[in-house]
Amino acid sequence: MQSLEEAQSPRERAEQLIAGEIAKMNDDRIPTSRQKLSQLVFSTFGIPIAEATKLVDEYCDDKAPGVPYYLQEEFESPYLKVMAIFSSIGGIGVLWYGAAIWRAAKTSWPWFILGAVLVGTAGYCWFKTVQKEIAKKDK
Repeated sequence: MQSLEEAQSPRERAEQLIAGEIAKMNDDRIPTSRQKLSQLVFSTFGIPIAEATKLVDEYCDDKAPGVPYYLQEEFESPYLKVMAIFSSIGGIGVLWYGAAIWRAAKTSWPWFILGAVLVGTAGYCWFKTVQKEIAKKDK
């Protein structure tokens, strides 16, 4: 005699996992997204991410249309990386300009302070990005 898990197809088990995760998130009042559900199906069953995404989209279109594709926290990391890149480029440019003013024997300390603040902001943004990635892996 087959056990219940053997009687169910992998698709049915994946749909049960998706339904259970959506119910758990609703009970805990924690937002979830199709992207997170796709990652969960991918990591649990080891199917390709494209198939996991397709399965989650089909399930959510039919039974849970209120689940969004992405959440803000999924965009936060790339946003911080972009801010780090622009701040570092701007900071280096301001420091370069301050050095040119310093060679001309004019007052250059405000430019150096502004450049240091911009480079420091870039470092902080990059640090927060790495910190968020580590926190995601620990979950």
